[in-house]
Amino acid sequence: MPQIMNFPAQAAPAKRVLEITSFAGIDLSSAPADVDKKRSPDAPNMMPDALGNPVKRPGFRTLYNLGGRVNGSFSLGGKRVVHAGDSLFLDGEKIWDGMANEISTAEVVGDKLYIFDGFEALVFDGNDVQPLSDVAYIPTVLISKNADECVRKTVLKGDGTSTEFVLEQKPEEILSVKKGEAAAEYTILEEKLVLKTAPAENEEITVEARYKNEPGGSTKEEFNLISRRWKESFLCDTGTERTFTLSHKNLSEEEVKVFVMNENGEWEEKTEDEDFSVDRENGKISFFEAVPKTPVTGTDNLIIEAAKYFEGYENKINHCKRSVTYDSGGSSTRIFVCGNPQELNRDFWCAANDPTYWPDTYYSEIASGESEIIGYSIIEGYLGAHIAPAFDGRSVVLRDFELDDSGNAVFPVVKHLQGEEAFAPKSFVYMEKEPLFITKRGVYAITAEDVSGEKYTQNRSFYINKAFCEEDIKNAFCVKWKQFYVISVGGKLYLLDSSQRSYQRGEPLSSFQYECYLWEKIPARILWEENGELFFGDEKGNVCKFAEGEYSDDGAPINAYWTVPDFFGDSFWRNKTIRTVAIQAAALPRNEIRLEYRKDGLWNVLKEWKGKISFFSWENFSWDEFTWSGNTTPRTLSVKTKIKKFDKTAFKIVCDHVDRAFGIYGFAIEYTESGRYKK
Repeated sequence: MPQIMNFPAQAAPAKRVLEITSFAGIDLSSAPADVDKKRSPDAPNMMPDALGNPVKRPGFRTLYNLGGRVNGSFSLGGKRVVHAGDSLFLDGEKIWDGMANEISTAEVVGDKLYIFDGFEALVFDGNDVQPLSDVAYIPTVLISKNADECVRKTVLKGDGTSTEFVLEQKPEEILSVKKGEAAAEYTILEEKLVLKTAPAENEEITVEARYKNEPGGSTKEEFNLISRRWKESFLCDTGTERTFTLSHKNLSEEEVKVFVMNENGEWEEKTEDEDFSVDRENGKISFFEAVPKTPVTGTDNLIIEAAKYFEGYENKINHCKRSVTYDSGGSSTRIFVCGNPQELNRDFWCAANDPTYWPDTYYSEIASGESEIIGYSIIEGYLGAHIAPAFDGRSVVLRDFELDDSGNAVFPVVKHLQGEEAFAPKSFVYMEKEPLFITKRGVYAITAEDVSGEKYTQNRSFYINKAFCEEDIKNAFCVKWKQFYVISVGGKLYLLDSSQRSYQRGEPLSSFQYECYLWEKIPARILWEENGELFFGDEKGNVCKFAEGEYSDDGAPINAYWTVPDFFGDSFWRNKTIRTVAIQAAALPRNEIRLEYRKDGLWNVLKEWKGKISFFSWENFSWDEFTWSGNTTPRTLSVKTKIKKFDKTAFKIVCDHVDRAFGIYGFAIEYTESGRYKK
C-alpha cells in the first residue's frame, strides 16, 4: 500500500520595517549608500521646522526694482538704504549718484551710517547722504606756534664805560635805539649793539627791533587722512605779529579761514583780502595790521585753517571696501577698514566715536607685501584679521586695545592663530558663540578654545562640502538669518543651522558639524535680514523678500522634495519586496504630497495626496481644493504596493506645484527579503 508523503508548509518571509521618525539636514558629501537615514542625499528647497523636521521653504516675491544690480543694503534708525548700480536709494527713492557699481559695506557708529564702496566713502544721517570728506573732522595739528617775526623792546643799562651790549638774538631790523628819551647813534655787529658813546652808569638804553622767530609749537593732533583741511594755532604775546607760516606749503585754492581772539576772549573770523593776504605757494598768511596781544596770558589767540591736497591721503580710506567696528573690550565705537587695492596688507581705523577723523598714524601693516587682509572676526574680545596667503599657516592676527604712555589708543598684535585661510571677503558672520567664515575647504569657525591654543580646525560644513567647495565660493555672500548661516552662491542658498549640531561624524578635528540645507533657483547677489525676515537683491536690480506662508517664487512653482537615502534592506544581496509605504505628514492648509520610488535607476510615481489632507483656513481658501476638515494634527498617509525583486531602491517625497506645501514627521516601509538577487 503506497504511503502518503507530507511536506512541511514553507514559512512566509518575515516582514520587516524601516521607520524614520527623526530627521536632520542634507548630506551631499557622503555616498548615497552611506548617508544616515535621518538625512537626505538630495533635498532641494527644504528647511527645518521648530523640531528639526523637513518642511518646504517659503517662496519669495519681488518688492520693487532699482534699475541696477543690488550691491548693498543697510539699516539706520529703522530706515533702509539700498546701494544699487551706482546709486543709493532711501525707501526706493534715489538720494545719491556716482558710487562704484560693486558690492559695498557699511557700519553704524552713533546715529550715522558710514558706507564704503571702494570709490568714495559716504555718510548717511537718516535723511541725507554726502561724501565723508565733506564732513570730515578738521584737526588742530600744532598749537602755541610763533609768528614769523615780532617786535620786541629790550632795556639795557650802562656801566659808564662800555659801549658794546650783547642782545639775546640777532635782530632782523633795528627800529630805534634810545638813551633815555633821546636817539642814540649805534652800529650792529651780529648780536652786538655798539654805541658811539658809552652811556652813564645805570643809564637805560631802549632797543626796539624786529626779530625772526623759530616756528616753535607742539603737536596736538594728527592730520586727517579723509580731509584736506587742518588747523594751526599761534600765540601772539607782543601785539606786533603780522606774518605767520604754516607747516605745509603749496596750499590749495580752497578758502583759508582765520580766527582771532578779541579782548573779551571770543573768537572773531577774519576775511581774506580785507584783513589778511595768503601766499599759497609758501604757506604764508600776512595781516595788514598786527594781531593784537593775547587777552589771556599764555593762551593761543590766533587760529589758521587751511587746505592742501596730500597725494593719496583721501584714497587710503575711500578705496577701502571691507569694514568692521571694534574698540576696547570688543565694543563698536571705531571703524576698521581694509581692502584698498593699493595697500592690501594694511588696515586703517578712525578715532573713537568719530568716523569723520582718520588720523594719518592710525594704520597697521599686519601682512607681508604678498598677502592681503580678507576680513575680520571679533574673537573673545580681540580683533581678528584674516590674512591670505598666510606665513607659516598663521592666518589670523589677533589684536587688542591698549593705551600707550601718552594715553593714545593702540592696537598691538597679541597672538597669531594657525589654520585654514579665509577665502571669501563677504563671508564673515558671527553666529551664536562663534564667528564663521569661508575657506577653500568649506565653512570654518574659531572658538574660545582655539584662542587659548595655537590653531583652529573647526570645520562646520562637512555635510555640504563636496558640492559647496565646487562653487564660486570666493564671491559668496553670507548673512545671519534667525539661527541660520545663509550663503548665497551660484544661484543657490546653502543654510547651516546653528541650532542643529551633529556630534556623530564629520572631520575628526572638529567638535561638531551644523546640519545643512540647500535652496535652489535663488538669484541672490546679496542678502540681508530685517525684523526676522530674509531679503535679497539680484543682478537685475530686484529687491525680493521671502514670505512666510507663501510657496511660490514670484508665481513660479518651487520644486521641493525630500529623498530618503538608498534602501538596501538587511542584506544587500537579497531580493526585496515592499508591501506598504507610510508617511506622517505635517498638517497644512494647502498640503500636497507626491510619493515616488526609484527602481533600476528610474523614478516612478507611487501615489499623490492633495486637498483631502489639508484643513480649512480662510486665509488659504480655495474652491479647487475645498475641505470642511478642521483637523490640524499630523496626517498618517499610507499606500499598499508591491515593489518586488530589487536589490535597492529609494523614495522621494515631492511637492512641486504653485502655492502648495508639505512637511515630513515620519516615514516607514514594510518589506520582506527572500532569495538571492539576480539581474
